[in-house]
Amino acid sequence: MIRALAAAAFGLLATAALADEPAARIAPSLAAHTAEFAPAKVYEPAPGVFSAVGYGIANSIMVVGKTGVVIIDTTDSLEEARKVWAEFAPRAGGKPMVAIIYTHNHNDHISGASAFPLAKGGKVIAQATLLREAAKWNGVAAPSIAARAARMYGVFLPKGTPDGFVSVGIGPFLSAFGGGGSGGFITPNLTFDRELKITLAGEKFVIEHAPGETEDQLFVWMPERRVLFPGDNIYKAFPNLYTIRGTSYRDPVQWAASLDRMRALGADVLVPSHTRPIVGAEAIATTLTDYRDAISFVHDQTVRWMNQGLTPDEIVEKVKLPAHLATDPYLLEHYGTVEWSVRSVFAGYMGWFSGDAAELSRDAPDLRAREITDLAGGPAAALAKAQAAYSEGRWKWAAELATLVRRADPALKPQANALEVKALRQLGFDSVSPNGRNYYLEQAAELAGKAPDWKTIIGARQGGAQAAGLPASAIVATFPVRLNAEKAAQAETALALRLAGEGDWTIRVRRGVAETSTGVAPDARVVLAGTKADLVTAMASPGAMQGALASGELKLEKGGPADLATVLDLFRG
Repeated sequence: MIRALAAAAFGLLATAALADEPAARIAPSLAAHTAEFAPAKVYEPAPGVFSAVGYGIANSIMVVGKTGVVIIDTTDSLEEARKVWAEFAPRAGGKPMVAIIYTHNHNDHISGASAFPLAKGGKVIAQATLLREAAKWNGVAAPSIAARAARMYGVFLPKGTPDGFVSVGIGPFLSAFGGGGSGGFITPNLTFDRELKITLAGEKFVIEHAPGETEDQLFVWMPERRVLFPGDNIYKAFPNLYTIRGTSYRDPVQWAASLDRMRALGADVLVPSHTRPIVGAEAIATTLTDYRDAISFVHDQTVRWMNQGLTPDEIVEKVKLPAHLATDPYLLEHYGTVEWSVRSVFAGYMGWFSGDAAELSRDAPDLRAREITDLAGGPAAALAKAQAAYSEGRWKWAAELATLVRRADPALKPQANALEVKALRQLGFDSVSPNGRNYYLEQAAELAGKAPDWKTIIGARQGGAQAAGLPASAIVATFPVRLNAEKAAQAETALALRLAGEGDWTIRVRRGVAETSTGVAPDARVVLAGTKADLVTAMASPGAMQGALASGELKLEKGGPADLATVLDLFRG
């Protein structure tokens, strides 16, 4: 009886809900922030220093030296990089391009490199761990990162409407989805550990390892010109101490220390790899100081409350930036947020466990959903309460409760989805962080069937350009995390790869576990030979592999096509 009454009540609420569809809107400060990137423009903050802002998510920077040209970062796709070079070339004065410097491994900084005409023998410079770091996101974790990045960057949202895409906070848009376009990446041929002092194009450069947004982050300093290129350790938005697309821990203590080293230089010109340059020693000193203070404040206060036994949910209610930092234009939450940062700092020290023993082992999600919705009188009653919460403007709770209803009673999934879509859209419209806005609106679009879902995106990103620039070891490392443990529970087999110019490798499957090693194991059931690029392309699907074998791009030196198909099937699903 209770469930029937609740269902009836929901029916009345659902009818009334037609009048409370979300009103499309953009947070005013976020709307204003988009002017930072529009229109796309090349700035010259110092003689011979040019920064292309608004061409894809990341800037590309050109330094015209006495005898040549140096490029710092190459934006996020070949398409955008070609546009940038078309703007840069007339300003280069016909001088040869002698070097490219990557400030770090993120695809929006390395993917357009081959669009720039690097002279024969030119240097491609990076910190020593760049390839290792790139392999995490373009190799082992690529599918999951791609799906979450699609949401965070609003890849499938409508453009130019109040209910759609605005920007990505530190740039106008991501031109190459999920790391695509990495075919333009050129492997570094000069790496360093802590510091590199070098003369390029007749100019003195000091390049220092400066971990912050990434472990391989560096900054570039031109001491004679007093120009500083900080990479992604500062931009005009609150820093992404944690990115919701997923990342390794970004240590705020290291980040602040890197900013302190930059502060000590006394730069007259600061040219970041996102957002516009800053000119003037006083303005730069103030901005760098406030930026590092905000990072340190979030870290220190999070640890303070953590040490008093508070959980992450409790700490986010405590840690708020001081007024002078909260109103700083470089610290408005137009990219990262204080809340996400607090949670990341806690996890960086303590891991996933909040300290409450009730969280050590919970019931399975579907069972827990039924248990929680039963407290409301059943899933239908819980859905009615979710609608009531939505009508009261409590959109966070409405979204969470709708998710529980969908798990608890699949029969109510259409109604629960419809309500969650509305709640997520409201949360997105209110967000000043485009990362948050895009993620809310993308997930709402997925639930409404208006955007590709997670599995579709992952399927489209399993192989391809984003892996093309990685070393063979990184490609081989993706096999264990693809292994279908259920299929392979009783399997004992080995696949060997002979990759031209990249070495020989064996992937061994041993009852649900995959192990990789160098060389060709004598007992390998299948030996497959070809280039790394052809292997990456062929691994995208069974059809692609069949085509590569038929064309001779890949060759079987041991075993037949059926043997290969049997082994590869263990790595699908």
